Amino acid sequence: MPEYELLHVIFPVKLRAHVVDVLLADEQLSGFSLAEIDGHSRQNSQLDRLEQVVGYRRMLRLEVMVTEPEKQRVLTLLKQLKPASAESLGVRFYTLPISSSGHL
Repeated sequence: MPEYELLHVIFPVKLRAHVVDVLLADEQLSGFSLAEIDGHSRQNSQLDRLEQVVGYRRMLRLEVMVTEPEKQRVLTLLKQLKPASAESLGVRFYTLPISSSGHL
């Protein structure tokens, strides 16, 4: 049985449609979840004025259970969303090991 990780990708709301389209087009990916989150940071220079006033930026968190090869494929697909002129998409990711999973 392959080892799975939970891939979390945090990204701006404006990328939602692009991220969903890219992931739905990947026929090898069984599914994923998205959740709205409030991103707080001490580095508020990237926040617009409203975000600076309210103290957070609305973001989305993608969660998908992946093997190592699937993780690399998903990250490669998401990197392709970045325009050549952009330094960064403002996207962060991390993984957590999955010790068990199943259906009830």
